Amino acid sequence: MPEETPVTRLEEAVAAKEAAERRADAIRKEGAETFAKAVVRALVEDGMKPKEVAAATDVSYETIRRIARAADVERLREPTVTSRRKANED
Repeated sequence: MPEETPVTRLEEAVAAKEAAERRADAIRKEGAETFAKAVVRALVEDGMKPKEVAAATDVSYETIRRIARAADVERLREPTVTSRRKANED
C-alpha cells in the first residue's frame, strides 16, 4: 500500500467529491423525471391546467409548459390570433 501523503489524501478527497457529484446528478435526474411524469399525468389524466399545476407545485408556469411540450401534451386551448400571426410570420 502506498504511503499516505498530503497529495494522496487530496487525490482521494477529489475522487470522493467527484463520485458524490455523480450520485447527486443521478438523483437529481431521477427526481426531475418523476416530477415530469407527475406533471404530465396531472395535465392529461386529471385535467388540470398548467396554471393550476404551477400553483400546486410552486414551479413556474413556463417550466410546466416546457414539460408539457416536451411530452407532446396537446394544447388545452387554441392559439390566440396574435400567436397564430407570429407563427405564420416565421
